[in-house]
Amino acid sequence: MGEVLYAVGNELFSTLFDVSDTDTIEKYYTRGEGCPPVEANKDFMLSSIQSAEIIVTSWGSAVLDWDVIQTAPELKLLVHAAGSVKPVVSDALWGAGVRVVSCAAAIAYGVAEYCLGLMLTECKRTSWVANDVRKGQWQESMALYGGAFELYRQKIGIIGSGYVGTRLIELLKQFECHILLYDPYCSEAKAQNLCVTKVNDLDKIFSQCKVVTLHAPSTPETTGMIKGKHFAQLPDGALFLNTARNAIIDEAEFVAELRKGRFVACLDVTDPTEPPPADHPYRNLPNVLLTPHIAGVFAENRKRMGSMASKEIEAFALGHPLKYEVTRESLHKTA
Repeated sequence: MGEVLYAVGNELFSTLFDVSDTDTIEKYYTRGEGCPPVEANKDFMLSSIQSAEIIVTSWGSAVLDWDVIQTAPELKLLVHAAGSVKPVVSDALWGAGVRVVSCAAAIAYGVAEYCLGLMLTECKRTSWVANDVRKGQWQESMALYGGAFELYRQKIGIIGSGYVGTRLIELLKQFECHILLYDPYCSEAKAQNLCVTKVNDLDKIFSQCKVVTLHAPSTPETTGMIKGKHFAQLPDGALFLNTARNAIIDEAEFVAELRKGRFVACLDVTDPTEPPPADHPYRNLPNVLLTPHIAGVFAENRKRMGSMASKEIEAFALGHPLKYEVTRESLHKTA
């Protein structure tokens, strides 16, 4: 039996893994001594990784740098039960031939459901109406920012067909709407399989869609990708959602378009800091609904990652394909 090292802080570990998940893993691997630790820092890894064949990491885990890899001659697989694997991988890890699994796909369920909920409520200006009803009004706010609408027969623009975008497309199939997709990395075959219309430029997404939702990864290639000119093309009353990363947007140009009051935006992310300063425009613009980065791994949804990690480790133990493997070559396309 090989050894699994849970390099996840113990408080976080309990929110990610049920006993059933660890039982599955420990049918094939023995638990490393001192797992999970109080803090999954570099000192813990250096003192505990010598016999590990598999290491499980998450938010706050130290990077597997040259020092750590040199101390881990048995290591074959890293399973990251969090979002991006970028904070924990290194050239040394890739050079050692360690395979990498990301459980970020589990987060997609929560994010997609959150986006769908916002679409269903904020197309009807629910947050704005409810706030004004408290002030003595009734349906007056339905006409705010270009006016309320419903999803029926609307064009919905999705930017990015990764885990979140794909999951949201599946959910939207329950509604009679038309889905347009922008993703240069999505093949025509995949688009056909998703039953969406693939478009080749952002202008078509913004000019044709009453709802636009952003799910592209934040990479050097996508930084500032969405400009003011795109938001200027949105139909009056449109709804824009961002649960990806704010860096993908040219913020100054975005804010300038928001100030015109033609559309509403639901934003779950800010950049470069969270929370943003008290005087940040997102906090004060009346047509912005700003939430504190709660779309994805909140409460029970974290358990999806523990379940996914245990299934991937079981597949590895049995010699089966890994469903959520990340390679060095594919890393640049991921968040």
